[in-house]
Amino acid sequence: MSNFIKIEPLDTLFFRTAKPFEAGKDSWSDSSFLPNPSVIWGAMFGVLYNECGLTKTEDEEKLEIKNIYLYKIENKVMRLYLPAPLDIFIDDNGKNQIGKLIKVDFLSNYPLDYISIVNKDDIQPAENRFIEVTNLLKNYKKGYDFSLKKEEDFFTKDYKIGIKIDSNTKTSQDNYLYRIDMTEFKKDCGFIVEYELNHNKDFDNGFLKFGGESKSAIYKKISDKNPITKRLKKIAKLRDKDIKSSYIKLYFKTPTYLDNWKLEIEGLKLISANIRKYISIGGWDMKKREPKIMKKYIPAGSVYVFEVLDNNIDLKSSIAKKIKKDFKGFNLYEILEMESIDE
Repeated sequence: MSNFIKIEPLDTLFFRTAKPFEAGKDSWSDSSFLPNPSVIWGAMFGVLYNECGLTKTEDEEKLEIKNIYLYKIENKVMRLYLPAPLDIFIDDNGKNQIGKLIKVDFLSNYPLDYISIVNKDDIQPAENRFIEVTNLLKNYKKGYDFSLKKEEDFFTKDYKIGIKIDSNTKTSQDNYLYRIDMTEFKKDCGFIVEYELNHNKDFDNGFLKFGGESKSAIYKKISDKNPITKRLKKIAKLRDKDIKSSYIKLYFKTPTYLDNWKLEIEGLKLISANIRKYISIGGWDMKKREPKIMKKYIPAGSVYVFEVLDNNIDLKSSIAKKIKKDFKGFNLYEILEMESIDE
């Protein structure tokens, strides 16, 4: 059974990427403005470890993240957002358009049958934009008009300048000046996390440590009587509907690890993909007490289009067999039906 908590950051946050940083040689610590799912999972697990008696070596998989949303409260209404699908494009006037599938026999080195593009000058993919969940599950998949939010609607990008201090002299060291990028969430913005917990205790209300430098955030369990819970249950019903169409989109909500970017799924044929640049993600293995092997993940917002070759297959089961569930919140996706494709 799914539960929900709200996480509201209280301070500027710092999220390191996998790029190495060596003081004295590097002056800019590479970072992202939003955390990977494992950062949120780690903050939540830290609360359970400290307050509910879970152990790091045995109980990791008892906490499973099901969804991560950005929230924004406007006019006393909380709205939930996900990364915008990367087959949405933005023109110079800020208007968004969904890419049309065009057959690409003329591109000899392109490995798929179709490419998703907008035939217009000065247009860019909707990277670093966010779509309301109900718009994703209704308007986007039907090609209707909808709006997107920008990063600055949720948080302010900032940076911090620091310098290494000599532990003996307590003075700054020459050539050790560095910069890190920071995220400061705006008022009434943060995260809603859907999770499952296989334990006799659960979250209540309190504080957790979040991101680099372990900054504080408030967490609060969302009760069943909260209006946002009712909306989340309606969202669940939208995604539970049976899909009976000749084409589907597979939209990835969080970074996802694939053995091969050209997904081969039984009963489906991959015909187009909008994925952009890979993200390198590592981490720390708490059981083995050593760094994890760095892997390449496709970014959140990636979109794959498939032709359904066998209408009798169980779509959800076939896709789940290929894309392995990750309890820390990676590899999350939505299956969206398409009425047709543009020829």
